[in-house]
Amino acid sequence: MKRVVIMQPHQLAVIETPRPEPGPGQALLKPSYIGICGSDLHVLEGKHPFVSYPVYPGHEVSGVVCKLGQRVKRDLLGKQVVLEPSLFCGKCRNCKSGRYNICENLRVFGFQSPGAMGEYFAVAADRLHVLPEGFLATRGALTEPSAVAVHALRLDESVKGREIAVIGAGTIGLLTALIAKAYGAKRVQIIDLDKSRLKAAQSLGLEATTTLRPQSANIIFECVGLAATLRTAIENSRKGGTIIVLGVFGQETSIPASLIQDWELRILGSLMYTTPDYQEAIRLLGDPDFNVEPVITHKFPLADANEAFATALKRSEVLKVLLSIN
Repeated sequence: MKRVVIMQPHQLAVIETPRPEPGPGQALLKPSYIGICGSDLHVLEGKHPFVSYPVYPGHEVSGVVCKLGQRVKRDLLGKQVVLEPSLFCGKCRNCKSGRYNICENLRVFGFQSPGAMGEYFAVAADRLHVLPEGFLATRGALTEPSAVAVHALRLDESVKGREIAVIGAGTIGLLTALIAKAYGAKRVQIIDLDKSRLKAAQSLGLEATTTLRPQSANIIFECVGLAATLRTAIENSRKGGTIIVLGVFGQETSIPASLIQDWELRILGSLMYTTPDYQEAIRLLGDPDFNVEPVITHKFPLADANEAFATALKRSEVLKVLLSIN
């Protein structure tokens, strides 16, 4: 079968490998669509701090179960599913409290463990979520980033009736804004400096602007991962406000701690998701009135993975790039 591998920074290839067989407790997944995310790009660029090369990417995955190993329920065969890529120990304090997204020994398919960016993928059946009948496979590939947004939105009190700001109109930022709107936020504004991304936000019915006005939001979601945008969030928060950080920071940063103290701000980090977040993301994406199609800007066949990654690297010109697996 064909499979994508990043041998070392700036070196991606589509290689031939043996087709896997599902072992006990496993299912063989035939992916339909696989998303390329910012973390995949960081691996390709040599900027991901928590991987060792070679890396086999692929964690935003929808597909069909085509074969079962022993000790797996037979009714899973032929089902359309999505992959939840978290691998956790189940024994540490965080796992036992239900917060396995911050497991002390967390690994993730596509980073610390081989991912599913290929024609087949053998995986523990409990890492798969069955999709409802008629669910679009392209939307299935958006389940993982949507679950990231759902988890962040659930960290604070309900956003219903509140004024929300999202800094960063990339995939995660757009999904966070869309879901906040679906949850009944009084106002949702999304902030970015890139005109094409602002245009994409507007096409989704979002209020898009280049500037976050002071005290214009109860909750601010930082979805960029830069010192400047985190500082913007803090300096423009309302007193008593909440800032939720989804952006991945590649380096240490300084922040105006005096404002955090004086304004009684809350700053919360948000990492990945748990099963309830995944189930909620599936519910949202299953609603045909939940308009997410404009988030998907490009599709490529697996054989053109190099072109797909090169396109995704043009960050100001694209949003979500999907690989189609035939």
